[in-house]
Amino acid sequence: MGSVALLRSPLVIGLVVALAACGKVEGGDVDADVDPPDDAMVDAPDAMPITNCIPNQFVDCENGNARICNGTGDGVTIQSCGGNGCNATARRCNMCQPGLSTCDGAVLESCDAEGLPLADETCQLSCVAAPTAHCAYLSPRYLPDICDAAAAMPSLTINASATIDTALDTNCTGTVVPQTGGPPICVLRYGTINVMSGRTLTLTGSRVAALVSDGDLTVAGIIDASANGLTHGPGGGTLTSGALSNSTTGAGGAGYATAGGAGGNQTVAGGAANGGAAFDPLSGTVMVGGARGARPTIGLGVSGGGGGGAQLLVSCRGNVVVSGTLDLGGGGANPGFDQIIGAQLSLIGGGGGGTGGYGVIQGLGVQVTGSVFANGGGGGGGASDTSGTVGGDGPRSASSASGGNGAVVGGSSGGSGGIGGRQGGGPGVGNPPVSQGSPGGGGGAMGRFQSYTPTGVTPTLTPASSSPNFQPNMNVTTR
Repeated sequence: MGSVALLRSPLVIGLVVALAACGKVEGGDVDADVDPPDDAMVDAPDAMPITNCIPNQFVDCENGNARICNGTGDGVTIQSCGGNGCNATARRCNMCQPGLSTCDGAVLESCDAEGLPLADETCQLSCVAAPTAHCAYLSPRYLPDICDAAAAMPSLTINASATIDTALDTNCTGTVVPQTGGPPICVLRYGTINVMSGRTLTLTGSRVAALVSDGDLTVAGIIDASANGLTHGPGGGTLTSGALSNSTTGAGGAGYATAGGAGGNQTVAGGAANGGAAFDPLSGTVMVGGARGARPTIGLGVSGGGGGGAQLLVSCRGNVVVSGTLDLGGGGANPGFDQIIGAQLSLIGGGGGGTGGYGVIQGLGVQVTGSVFANGGGGGGGASDTSGTVGGDGPRSASSASGGNGAVVGGSSGGSGGIGGRQGGGPGVGNPPVSQGSPGGGGGAMGRFQSYTPTGVTPTLTPASSSPNFQPNMNVTTR
């Protein structure tokens, strides 16, 4: 058989094609020299024969590597994808391992599902390698697991004054967390939270109000979680403090950061010696708001003021910045009154003021340069033949709530109620009647403010005005 016939035989043709697929054939020339591949490209000894492809274009994936058409369009070479793998859909090698995140010091490096690198994230605190690489985030007191998953809602921006009732489940966008021995916590969970300057967010309802953000939580406006008379702030009033009034004594004011003011008796200011005891919220494991003044359960009587709210501000992965105002004031008490209509007198003394609430701020960083208030409510005024006046609510300032005035009818005059507690001034005591009246009630104590940051992080606690001042900062763990 001639040489032409031999080259055309099926056996030789198959050999030539196979050699071409192995990089031994360039342009069909059996005897052509083959240039050595570079580091990224190697011959494809096991590839299916390719006789018609677009030069230098991706063909397919094989064994985790990419097959690339050679320069003459009649064969393929292998592009090694290393450990990152080949992406058939994107027709390329992955630039990084899909879905993998790693720590490089305090920098989190991540790869998306398509094998492309995401922008590096410089962690505010540190990068944690296990169980999967992530930036450290807060494990807040009272809500240790709340930051484990990102918020479903992207942002809450208060750009017009608004009221949020924590008693409504729909407002608790994170969850409702029960507390044994305390009120449930309504978690308002968002990616970011911003109360804009000049706007007021009023929080009401029976549950503790917890504003929890993934990123920064900023308060340039006002958050009002205070009591209003006998109506508690959110999560307030779980505790009852101070004694009830009767015909000869005013009620004791509720105690919290300090003891409550005592009610008056018939002859001595504070003579009833019945103010509520001080209470340290850190002594328990639950989040509770301010204490309410005593209230009668049956029959006639005088009700004490409501407790200021319990409010948590938490940034899981960022900072809580308060340049505006937080208000957790306690409620003023009801006045004494005459139980019998007409000329006959049966008088009861004024009620005791409620306390300011409990404000807790937690974040990877905490900065407070605005104003924070949790002043106690004033005691109710004593009665004569008519009622005295109510005690004032804890004010949004560093001053005291006013005590109620004693009623004056003819020659009968009740005693005035005690002022509410504030920074630098304890709650006032109730006063005795001037003549033929009933005594005033004692004022409620101020509440507390507490901050938490991770170990090694010092908060900035330089409020423009505060009543009370912050307690010493405490540390909280991260994950």
